[in-house]
Amino acid sequence: MIVLLSAASMAMNSAPVQAEDFAGAFVRQADKPEVMWQYAPDLYCHVQNETQMALFGGFGKVKVVPKMAMAGRSTGDCGWPNGFYRRDNETPVFKLSGVGLVPAIGPNICHVVNETQMALFGGFGKVQPVPPTSDIARGRGGMTECANP
Repeated sequence: MIVLLSAASMAMNSAPVQAEDFAGAFVRQADKPEVMWQYAPDLYCHVQNETQMALFGGFGKVKVVPKMAMAGRSTGDCGWPNGFYRRDNETPVFKLSGVGLVPAIGPNICHVVNETQMALFGGFGKVQPVPPTSDIARGRGGMTECANP
């Protein structure tokens, strides 16, 4: 079990802030920019970048703590929510669907084969550009070509 101590909790009654207070939370240590997501009681992941955090609901959801200690084990970078993505320095578009937001769970990622197919999916307005270093396939299985809707 992890224990997070804040100056306020120590001054009031020496009762630490418990890990369960952060279950499902996005957490950042005050002196560091990295954001972690405690997505299960014993699992957490690292938010890849600002774009991903925006898709998770924005930095307003992030709890800033004096000293961070996450519960359980790290599963690496967080997976992306379902949707259409492309790295902003590349043209290929990827469709993420089904389970897969949590790392190492879902198999559903496919490559949109052409502009005609993307139009069938609703057009390029649905595509979220992400930074070039983004691991779009994180937490997903093998890549396939998308089938037409």
